[in-house]
Amino acid sequence: MPSTFAFPSPVGGVALAGDLAPSVLFAILYASLLPFFFFRLANKQTRAILGISAVLTCVERIVIFSLRAKQSQTPGLQTSGTLVTYMQATIALAYIAIAQDTVSLLRCLYVNSTKGPTPSDMDNLDSPVGTTSSSQIPLSPSPGNKSFSENDGELLSDQPRRRAFYRRWTDVLRLAFLVATASGIVGNAHYKGGISSVSTANEVMVTRYVSSGISLILIILVAVLVVRARRLPKVRPIHVILILAVLACNASSAIFRLSFMRNRTTSLTSTASGSGNTLSEKVTFYIFHMFSDWLACFILLVPNIREIFNTGMWGDWRSTDPPPENSELSKKKKGLYLGRANLVVV
Repeated sequence: MPSTFAFPSPVGGVALAGDLAPSVLFAILYASLLPFFFFRLANKQTRAILGISAVLTCVERIVIFSLRAKQSQTPGLQTSGTLVTYMQATIALAYIAIAQDTVSLLRCLYVNSTKGPTPSDMDNLDSPVGTTSSSQIPLSPSPGNKSFSENDGELLSDQPRRRAFYRRWTDVLRLAFLVATASGIVGNAHYKGGISSVSTANEVMVTRYVSSGISLILIILVAVLVVRARRLPKVRPIHVILILAVLACNASSAIFRLSFMRNRTTSLTSTASGSGNTLSEKVTFYIFHMFSDWLACFILLVPNIREIFNTGMWGDWRSTDPPPENSELSKKKKGLYLGRANLVVV
């Protein structure tokens, strides 16, 4: 039933009869990425949780597009305020969560650049026989890069203070993305109320813009930091390319939303211009939002992220460095652990 006033148009519209085929297609596309995650998870050498938001997005999109396929064939569901609200909230938040995962990858780049030589690195320098692994090749000077040593083959010294600084400001970046997420939750969770209330409709309009606007600013900021990182030690072109590719997909979703959300409609099933239900609006939604989100998930789940970024299963999750193995604190912890183990045995 048409509303007596214009409320914010749903991003992507509602699934009408013509949305059946693209809904089934995207459900299959997102489902096709999950085996890659479980394959990596089964192997302890490739096991990584850095892209967990991409995994959750795939699961959520399978549900969403299954519901959209059902909605396209059920007129009663096309006017369901509850279902539309659920879809608006989940569609709005996924790309922000994926963009937040790029901060974890960015953190790996900056933190790894501050780490000194490992024992294996020193062994390779002492012995003429070594591996050709990129993580073990002595760093060579790069023109204009003052972080490298002037002597060819000399390894960098450890920089714990700079490493702590990098960890702090990447934590701040993550918190900033939570602001975009929170405003997105508030704006889209109240979408149903905006259909029947002018004040709520205006609130939805503003908070949706705030969420997408903040997320786009943060995506650009992370991209700038990634470009800057290309001159850091141990950073390879593949690192920069992968993160920038994910961020480009995230930016596509944010820009699409910002360009569309100015529209209002008086009915969820309206096919008037600006309703989100015209052919051109559906095509741009599927290409610049849904496909770009899928491509971002593809980039995070298909390559071996753990090996490429030379990190652990959880990435760089510590706030501080662990104590050295030969330190007094480390010895005390190891003794306490062995003592507890003996008690359990007894």
